[in-house]
Amino acid sequence: MTMDAGSLGPKLAKTFPKGTVLFREGDPGAEMFIILSGSIRVSKQIGNLERTLTVMGAGEFIGEMAILTGENRSATATIEDEARLVPIDAAMLESLVARSPEVAVRLLKRLAFRLKAANDLAAILLHRDARVRVVRGVALLVETRGVDRGEDEVFIEVSPVELAGQLGLEPAEVTEVLGRLERGGMITPVPGEGGYTVRDLERLREFVDFISARETLGELG
Repeated sequence: MTMDAGSLGPKLAKTFPKGTVLFREGDPGAEMFIILSGSIRVSKQIGNLERTLTVMGAGEFIGEMAILTGENRSATATIEDEARLVPIDAAMLESLVARSPEVAVRLLKRLAFRLKAANDLAAILLHRDARVRVVRGVALLVETRGVDRGEDEVFIEVSPVELAGQLGLEPAEVTEVLGRLERGGMITPVPGEGGYTVRDLERLREFVDFISARETLGELG
């Protein structure tokens, strides 16, 4: 789900170098940002560790919840790759929504999509077994960040370390499970692109259901 920033004018765009912290969890929020280029890593402090929630790219928008609800930032946003962003404050957003019903619909759809993804991730974190977490986590990434490569193949840009951060696991645990999925022919690493090609999506979904059922019955161990 993307938002078109073409009508806002290129003069409003600002460039942020890699490593810039756009905002921190707990900060007050007065504006949101539309991403024209580059990428932003969204993370959250869980206990003593900082967990990566997602990486957002061109066409997406970030930070809207703070200006819609008036609450402080719920996560930290860090520029992953040099990014060109359009800042939008509450008054500008209100004007955009009033002038363009399409913008309002896109915003609502995106909010609903993010809420579902957050709920799905929360459900994944309730699973005790690392195998269940990783397989369900991969399936969620296919749904939320997957790039269609045709012939029932989807590319997900994620490293074992990043996935471990999202799922509350050690990188070694994630690497082990990803290795099993690779040997089973369900995923293939793409070193040059820093991610994995997920093959046979229906089989992956069936495998998710299978291991979840086994965990429920107490057969994993």
